[in-house]
Amino acid sequence: MRKTTDGKGFGGAVVVTILVAGFMFLLTGAMLSEYFGSFTEPFTTGLILCVALMYLAVAAGVIIALFQRWKEIQKGEEDEAKKY
Repeated sequence: MRKTTDGKGFGGAVVVTILVAGFMFLLTGAMLSEYFGSFTEPFTTGLILCVALMYLAVAAGVIIALFQRWKEIQKGEEDEAKKY
């Protein structure tokens, strides 16, 4: 496939990935440090850990999407979405 652009468009994806993943890591760290710094109950511990894992899954998903986008751009598929 021919390349139709000159490499623009990846910078925005990197910025958004850094912001979203950074926010999720910060939120997870704050939540865990506050919770385990106080009195803990078994049910609440499980719930907090479940929510923390969901936040980390969001961060991992955003990072994986960035790598997929990078591979698309390397193949020259930067403007594929404009077809639809």
